[in-house]
Amino acid sequence: MLIVPPAGMLKLIHRLVIEEEGEPGYMSEGMIEGCLERAITYVYDFKPFPTIIMKAAAIMYCIIVFHPFVDGNKRTAVLAVFFFLYYNGYKFTIPDDSVEFTIAIAEFKKSERQIAAWIHKNSRRSVRALMSNLILTVLYYIRLIP
Repeated sequence: MLIVPPAGMLKLIHRLVIEEEGEPGYMSEGMIEGCLERAITYVYDFKPFPTIIMKAAAIMYCIIVFHPFVDGNKRTAVLAVFFFLYYNGYKFTIPDDSVEFTIAIAEFKKSERQIAAWIHKNSRRSVRALMSNLILTVLYYIRLIP
């Protein structure tokens, strides 16, 4: 089961990022949910982002390029990918080049395919993350979490 963090979780991640440094607020609060929905959307049988890694790349691209927050979009995007992958059975190690890489995305120098390759290079399947996914799925289905 694919687990997509709700918009509220992205807002929380952003708030924590901004507490360290930055200016709070939204450029387009509705775009937060749009960034998540774009990654999981499909038309009939066509899925533009068929894999977990490609969905993560779409989330990262959207948050950075569509800029839903006043500040901290790149940092929020990296952490959103970290949690999205973790919930879906992957361990994403945030690499040392993440600052330069996210700046390149913001400058339209990286495509979603290049982002997916970068994420793939820095990710691996994780038994711990898979178990967390299983537990979250069970809790969801027995209605202990909304």
